[in-house]
Amino acid sequence: MARQTAAGARWLRPLGLFVLVMALAVGHPLVLVGVPFALLSFLAPGPRLRSLLAGAVVFALIFAGSPSEGLWYLERGWTVLVGGWFVAVTMARPGLPLVQRSLLSVGGAAAWAAGTLLFLGGWEVAQSRIQARLDAGATATLDLLGGRLEGTGDGVGQAFADAVVRTAELQGLVFPALLALATLAALGVAWWLHLRLAAGTDRGLGPLRLFRFPDVWIWVLVGGLALVALAGWTEGWGRLGTNLIVFMAGLYVLRGLGVALFLTGGVSLMGGILVGVAAILAPPLLLAGAMALGVGDSWFDLRSRRSPPSAVESD
Repeated sequence: MARQTAAGARWLRPLGLFVLVMALAVGHPLVLVGVPFALLSFLAPGPRLRSLLAGAVVFALIFAGSPSEGLWYLERGWTVLVGGWFVAVTMARPGLPLVQRSLLSVGGAAAWAAGTLLFLGGWEVAQSRIQARLDAGATATLDLLGGRLEGTGDGVGQAFADAVVRTAELQGLVFPALLALATLAALGVAWWLHLRLAAGTDRGLGPLRLFRFPDVWIWVLVGGLALVALAGWTEGWGRLGTNLIVFMAGLYVLRGLGVALFLTGGVSLMGGILVGVAAILAPPLLLAGAMALGVGDSWFDLRSRRSPPSAVESD
């Protein structure tokens, strides 16, 4: 029974990461996952035939047909770039933990893509097209809910519409950070799928309670805060600082959740209910608390101060 429970928990890991991809991705989540998976299937050492076939099918589906908009090229170009980096880092440093390989891949691809867009003068075009997609999504949301909002009163309906529009604007401001976080999650799903098909194992992802990354990354957060303090948060270097803060905040929230799971031995039914209520009533407080716990772990290594509870699954 314990083994069946552990296997079920391991299946929840890629599912949870894919939910993150869907929640954070500016573009199509399946493209973010599919291209790195296909490249791993083609290029990683020792693939099985079914992995090669699955990679070929996914690659053909993603690149089939004629492009419908300029973002088609941007999405696929980004995923090919980051997938290529991930395969190269994996082949060069196979013993490196997954999160470090993913961070190196996203960082290298981001620097390459930003340099190329700035050199070719394509940044403004990319920004405008991404913002247009976000605005279209906001408009579709308002159209979908328009009938339900009519009976709530003009004030409530207008407030909701303003919130949706403002959210799209904020997403446009921090889309690089959102894309980087979604890509990290997508690389985890792609790696899990590759190992599942190529090696027949479902142990491609570790448990959230052990999630961590090099502590030196705290200085990326510090650098982002310094840029925002010096240059504001919406333009130029200040906008870069804002995106660094959002990116690192996402990582530290996940790390904080891992610390909480490690120290408590998992989430009980009552604990899950309380977390769900907090997520509905006060999500900023929940995220801030998780981030504070993650940053604290970076400085004080909270998980080294005690052994994991016996109730925690051991892989």
